[in-house]
Amino acid sequence: MARRLRGVAAAPGIAIAPLVHFHGGMEYIPTRAVAPEEVEREVGRLREAIDHAAGGIHKLRAEMTTVLSDRDAMIFDAQLALLNDRTFQAAMERVVRDQLVNCEVALQRVIAEYEKAFEAMQDAAMRERAADVRDVGRQVLGALMERERKVYTAGGQDYIFAADEFLPSDTGILDRRHIRGIVTARGGKYSHGAILARSLGIPAVVAVEDVLIKVQSGTQVALDGDNGVVVAEPGEEELVRYRQLVAERQDVERKVREARFQPAATSDGVSVELLVNVESVRDLGQIELDAVAGIGLFRTEFAFMERRTFPTEEEQRAMYKNALEAARGKPVTFRTLDVGGEKVLSYFRMPEERNPQLGWRGIRIGLDWPDLFYTQIRAILRAAGEHHVRILLPMVSGYDEVRRCREAVDQILEDLHAAGQRPRGKVELGAMVEIPAFVHVMDQVLPLVDFFSVGTNDLVQYSLAVDRDNPRVAGLYDPFQPAILRILRQIANAAAAGGKPVAVCGEIAGDHHFTPLLLGLGYRQLSMAPVFVPRVKLAVRGFSLGECREMADAALAMTSAAAIRGLLRERVRAASAAMLAGSLPGPGRERMSEGRP
Repeated sequence: MARRLRGVAAAPGIAIAPLVHFHGGMEYIPTRAVAPEEVEREVGRLREAIDHAAGGIHKLRAEMTTVLSDRDAMIFDAQLALLNDRTFQAAMERVVRDQLVNCEVALQRVIAEYEKAFEAMQDAAMRERAADVRDVGRQVLGALMERERKVYTAGGQDYIFAADEFLPSDTGILDRRHIRGIVTARGGKYSHGAILARSLGIPAVVAVEDVLIKVQSGTQVALDGDNGVVVAEPGEEELVRYRQLVAERQDVERKVREARFQPAATSDGVSVELLVNVESVRDLGQIELDAVAGIGLFRTEFAFMERRTFPTEEEQRAMYKNALEAARGKPVTFRTLDVGGEKVLSYFRMPEERNPQLGWRGIRIGLDWPDLFYTQIRAILRAAGEHHVRILLPMVSGYDEVRRCREAVDQILEDLHAAGQRPRGKVELGAMVEIPAFVHVMDQVLPLVDFFSVGTNDLVQYSLAVDRDNPRVAGLYDPFQPAILRILRQIANAAAAGGKPVAVCGEIAGDHHFTPLLLGLGYRQLSMAPVFVPRVKLAVRGFSLGECREMADAALAMTSAAAIRGLLRERVRAASAAMLAGSLPGPGRERMSEGRP
């Protein structure tokens, strides 16, 4: 008899396969007393195990670089930083020496202390580090017990991974040819495991309470990563429905691949610029530049986070020059250093803050430490040459901040001109719209900037007063809320009134369900992770501008996020069905309108 279990949708997609239990924690810990004369030998065992575990993480990181972005691969860097932390190592050695216990027990006790400390933190990103601590402990324990984790092949059969939680090191044991889904008893949508599942394209449902008890290993399940549902022992009728969804998704993916080099224009010929978000020059080497209009967001802070000291002006200039050359003449939008909150530099002491997301971050740091800001701006402008360069200011809240930045950029341009180094290409200055108060002063800021970019992740979080990484309130984080749509329209209208372009560069830019709504609200530039470009392009091509405006008007009149989401899903699903039936025209041709309003 079919049983439906609910959890949190963590990675999209449908999977049908037998569920297989995985147990990877610190279940068995050998315990023994250590004689005083054995202490140094035991400490030596611990150090060797740490070195062995670090080597394993380095190897896994190298293996995953072909399938993960630089940003996602930094999850493994965080684990290495913990392993190499002398305070962490000294804590375990101290337990061995003071309590005269074997290092497996010392490891367990210190891991428990670190877990407790991280889980008590107010910052959601830091709370998430508890999972990294558990994962590191598991890997060191495996080294101590000489227990190697091998890739699970499932005898060449498809399977669904089931465990208490999906940890970063689990990526090393997956048979990616046969794994079809992931289900866990704990975790959240923004946990490191969920992030990796999305990057790997594996459907996942997390926080399914007691799943390992309620569903035995080997049971056939249907996993719905779109809606957060796991159906154990589905009936034939339900299996047919899920198999049809899988087949439809595969057909859509084929159409998506076919569309990736086609023009990004609505069915009535209105052009839309699709841009990409990147974190490094290496990311640019993996992008099909012919399929996009440019780089809508280059997150410069990640180059700072990879280092042990601040990069010099010359080092930054070389990096920005490489990025501009890799973009092959397409515009590159460099966001100035945006650290603070969950993004920290190991060599830059940040103040202790009760709520870092509302604290000292973004342009606030740049204006308080002008040497950092001036050095970065000079490096970008010196690298510009004949390229089209756009400089984007993060976390601005008002006119005065933008004015001070505008004056600084103009002064540096004047100095470079005097030195014969002024850029010959187009240079633009823009401001991110992510603080709600800034929306209401855009009219004052218009003369100071050349463009705007909407950071919807923070804008939604601040507008709804919701920490999306806090499991108690994460369900309230919803960009489909009517209030958010009204704010987005206000932003688009303000930019249009001043004749300035405005892009969306948050997560909703890559959500193809949101695409027609954003076009209807007035946006013509969308910047997203490269993986989402083909599907968003297909969504752009699937509607006329008139249909997009009609959808936007209908959504703005609704009173609930559920109603808005339902409207968009219905319309996008209908467009997909028309596409699969071969009735979806390209730009500039009239649509066949069977059953479509």
